[in-house]
Amino acid sequence: MPDTITTERLVLRPPVDADGPVVMAGLNDFDVVKWLANPPYPFREHDLRLRTEDGGSRWPGLAAIDHDGTMIGMVSGQPHLGFWLLKRAWGRGFATEAAHAMVRFVFENQSVNHLVSAYFDGNLGSERVLTKLGFRHVGQDTQWCQARQQNLINHNMRLNRCNGELAPC
Repeated sequence: MPDTITTERLVLRPPVDADGPVVMAGLNDFDVVKWLANPPYPFREHDLRLRTEDGGSRWPGLAAIDHDGTMIGMVSGQPHLGFWLLKRAWGRGFATEAAHAMVRFVFENQSVNHLVSAYFDGNLGSERVLTKLGFRHVGQDTQWCQARQQNLINHNMRLNRCNGELAPC
C-alpha cells in the first residue's frame, strides 16, 4: 500500500502505534465487533499487535481510515476486502468510500482479477456497501465469530475486474 490513498473525504494510510486507542475502542464495542470474524472480545492491549518483531506490518494490506484527521476505522484489501468503523461514523457513507478506494487500489496495483468479501447474516450495512460496489453473492457457509463465540451464517461475495472496470462479469 502507498503511504496514503486520498478520497473526497477520507485518507487511507498505514496504521501506526498511535492508532491503538481508537482500535481498542472500536474493537471493544460489541456493536462493532459482533460483525467481525476474528477479533477477540473483549479486545485487550496484548491483542493489539500491528508490527512484527522486525518492525514490519502484520497486515500489509490494512489501512487506517481517517476523516478530518481522526481515525474512524480500518479497511483491508487483501486477502479479502474487510472493513469496520467506529459506531459514530456509521450511516455517513464512509465505509463505501473507503472500501471503494481500497478496491480500486488493489485492482490498479496488484495482479488480481477478483476480490472476495463476506458479511454475517443480519449485517445490512456491510451488505449494502458490498452491493453498491458491485459485489455479487456466490454462496453462503458458516463462519466462527470470536466475539459471539458461535458459528454464524456467512454470505460470501465476489467482485470481478472486467476490462479494467469494477463490475460483475
